[in-house]
Amino acid sequence: NPNGYLSLGHCRPAYWNHTLAKKYKGTFIVRFDDTDPKNKIPLKQAYKEIENDLKWLNLKPDKIIIQSKRLKIYYKYAELLIKNKQAYVCTCNQEKKKNLTIKKQPCECRNTKDNIEEWKKLFNHYKEGQAILRIKTDVKHKNPAVRDFPAFRIVDKPQHPLDKTSKVWPLLNFASAIDDHEFKITHIIRGIDLSISDDRQKYIYKYFDWKYPETQYHGKLLVKGIKSTSEIKKLIEQKKLKGWDDPSLGTIKALKRKGFQPEAIKNFIKKARLTKT
Repeated sequence: NPNGYLSLGHCRPAYWNHTLAKKYKGTFIVRFDDTDPKNKIPLKQAYKEIENDLKWLNLKPDKIIIQSKRLKIYYKYAELLIKNKQAYVCTCNQEKKKNLTIKKQPCECRNTKDNIEEWKKLFNHYKEGQAILRIKTDVKHKNPAVRDFPAFRIVDKPQHPLDKTSKVWPLLNFASAIDDHEFKITHIIRGIDLSISDDRQKYIYKYFDWKYPETQYHGKLLVKGIKSTSEIKKLIEQKKLKGWDDPSLGTIKALKRKGFQPEAIKNFIKKARLTKT
């Protein structure tokens, strides 16, 4: 997510994706997951700076994908699912839907006949928080977070540096599932905090009769004293930090400024291994 600069933690999946792609003569793709213009607002300069940091680490991507530039593609697939009654527009308030989900019960929106018309109303009628698009799953699934999970939501005033006019935005599990298919992804290396993505995205793959990629997980790389992206952003805004290369940070810019070499950073990640811990 380009809501900040590349950090030591972000380098772990970048290193392993790049290393394994090169070993098996594959393609290393960097995808900017930038479709949350409300909570994880992208920084305009971060796109280029992340690319520059990867090049400095000799992890040059073969292809770069910016999700915010692919909204029409996601809309197309959403409409196919709606027409096949595999997705629906939900207008339940958050508390009501939460209670139904816990009780393993569907809401009345699930069987609305004119869902394609409801979908169109997301763009010109409903306001933020009034309606979302959900993917139909098993309402009795063992994990409540998988039950009819959200795929699109409305953001009335997107604070996006590349797109300030779009109103309907895909969530991570929808956009990345479509991209993985469209760009012929065979292997995914993702953080263990996203393990639920498998369960959610497999419903989309099943509906389109696609083959799901092989997935491998890695644990979080936590270094004592290193701040999170959101913390850094706030401290920079408060002028308590001079910038993303402040020596107290764990960004690649900061490590580079302190004299660390690319091979030292990559050797550290390699020795930490690709494990779930």
